[in-house]
This record gives sequence, C-alpha cells and structure tokens, in this order.
Amino acid sequence: MAELYDPLDDVRARRPDKTYSKHVMLTEFGREKIEAWAQANGLNFSAAIETLALMGLDDERSSYAIPALRATTLQGIRLSFNRIARLLSDIAIEAAASRTMSEGIMLQLIRELAAEHPDDFTAMMRISRDGRDQAHSQIRAFHEDIKTNVEQEAVRRLKKSVSRVQELFAGDEEEQMHG
Repeated sequence: MAELYDPLDDVRARRPDKTYSKHVMLTEFGREKIEAWAQANGLNFSAAIETLALMGLDDERSSYAIPALRATTLQGIRLSFNRIARLLSDIAIEAAASRTMSEGIMLQLIRELAAEHPDDFTAMMRISRDGRDQAHSQIRAFHEDIKTNVEQEAVRRLKKSVSRVQELFAGDEEEQMHG
C-alpha cells in the first residue's frame, strides 16, 4: 500500500539564497550516497550536494551547513532525551512502588494496633517528642536510623543512575570521535 505524502511532514530546510539550475552527471554510487546523506540530514538533494561540495572546498559560509548541523544536533538531542526519559521513567516507577509499599505497611501497622486497642489506638500511635518517655525516645532514634539508611541507599541508587546517564553521553562522544 502506498503511503500518502503530507507536505507538513517535509522537514527539509529551505536555503536563504536564490538558487540556480545546474545539470550535473553523477555515478549511480555517488547519487545514492548523496541521496542517503540528504535524507539522513533532512535536506533535499540540491541542498545536500551543495553543502557537501562547500564542505569539501572548506567554504566558510556556515549557512549552507546549518540545515545539516541542525538535523544532526536534533538527532543527538532526541537520542539523549529518549535515554534520559527512560531513566526518569524507571525512577518514577520505583518511587510509585515505594510509596505504595510504605502506605500498605503503614495501614497494616495501624490495623494491627487498632485490633489490639480498638478504643484508644489513635492515642497509642502517638509518639511524644519531649524526650521524657524513654521508649518513645528510642522509637524516634530507631526511626531516624531507618530514615538515614534509606536516604543513603537512595543516594547510592541515584548516583548509579547518574553515572549511567554520564556513560550514555560519554559513549555518544566516543562513538562520534571514533565512528
């Protein structure tokens, strides 16, 4: 089935200067290479052949290379954004799972205390802050230790995710330098 052409999908850049018709003869190999490069960089054939020729001549006019540079830059940004989006998605899923789990544990603890003390479980759940009740002080200290350990583990996991992002960006640079 043939795909319908939508002119709004045409992202090929227009050149700012007036263009002139010039007929050239190309080998099949050269034409295919130029067409592939043009498509990869979002350019029409004429703009691609002119950009490649000017780059080969070391012409300083950057306006001819801008569409190709723009397309390459956007492709890199999209790739990086997709990778970061996947990492953020993983983080969001873990946060949601952690919240659901902690809410479930909290509800279970409240239910158990309510079953043991149906008339005064809300009073039983309160932990004083004044430090006069030794058991309450120990509970608060234990709670602080748990929070500290959980925070340290969260920081460790975050550092691991950040290092994965840094590796992704470093990998792209190395591929471009050696590719």
